[in-house]
Amino acid sequence: MNMRQAILAALRRDPTLVPNITESLRQKIEQEEGPMLSVVQAAEALEPIIEDALKKRPSRLRKFGLKSAHMLASLALEDDESQSKLAQIAKGSHVGIVFVDVAGFTEFTAEKGDEAAIQLLTELQRMIDRCLKPLRGQCVKRLGDGFLLAFPSASQAVRGAASLRDVVVQRRQKDPNFPARLRIAVHAGEPLVEQDDLLGHDVNLTARILDHCRPDEVVVSDAAMELSERRLRKITFDDKRIVKIRGLSTPVAIYSVIPAATIEKLASPAPDRGDEEPRSVPG
Repeated sequence: MNMRQAILAALRRDPTLVPNITESLRQKIEQEEGPMLSVVQAAEALEPIIEDALKKRPSRLRKFGLKSAHMLASLALEDDESQSKLAQIAKGSHVGIVFVDVAGFTEFTAEKGDEAAIQLLTELQRMIDRCLKPLRGQCVKRLGDGFLLAFPSASQAVRGAASLRDVVVQRRQKDPNFPARLRIAVHAGEPLVEQDDLLGHDVNLTARILDHCRPDEVVVSDAAMELSERRLRKITFDDKRIVKIRGLSTPVAIYSVIPAATIEKLASPAPDRGDEEPRSVPG
C-alpha cells in the first residue's frame, strides 16, 4: 500500500480525521517561514493526529494506524537523507544539473496504456539509480515522464548522462519490447537548494536546453563542457552549435556527446583485404 492509499484508507475508517488533519496542516504551514515543501513537516503534522485516533478506535484501526505512523516516519527519514545528500552535492563550486526526458512518452501512453507507462518509468528509475550511484549523483525529483538529477561536478554529470543514454540504447537493442528513447540535457551552475529541491536560473536553463535535444542524444551546455572536458578522457563532444533559448536574449552554445558505440566503430581498424583474390576486370 502506498502513502496515498494509506491516508485514504485511514480517512474512510475515521471521518473525524479529515478536519483534524486539515487544521494541523494549516497550523504547520503558518508556523513555517515559507511554503511547506517537505514531507518531514507533513509527517510532524500528521503523526499526532494518527496517535490520537489510535486511542479512540478499536484494534483494527490501531493496527492500521501504527502502520501509517511507521510509513510517515520512514518517509520523513528518507526525506532527511535526500536533503542531506543534496546539501553535500551543492557544497562544491558547481553542481552538475541533468534533465532527462522520455521522448514520445505521450504517444506510448496513448497506445499502451497507463499501466505500461508506469512500468516503463519504474524500470527507467532503476536504471537511473544504477548510473547515479558510482558518480555520487542524486535523483532530485521526477517530473511526469522526466527526471531532474544532480551531481557534485560537471564531469560527473556528463559521465552519468552519457552512461544512462548508452545503457538505455543497449537495453533497447537487446529487448524490442523496451521502447524508451531519452533526451538528456546537462548544465553546470550554482542552483539554489530549497529543502530537497533545486531552483534558479541554472535549473531553468537546463530544462530549456532539452528543446534542442533529439531522442538518444545528450546535449551539454558550453559551461558544463568547459568545466568537464579536461577530466573526460573517454567522452568526445561533437561540434559546437549555437541555439536560441526561450526566455534568454543571447544565444547559447551547446555540444552533443558522441555515443561510445560510435567512437568504438570509428576507432576500429578497417578489415585487412590483403589475402583476397583480385577481382577480374572485364577486358
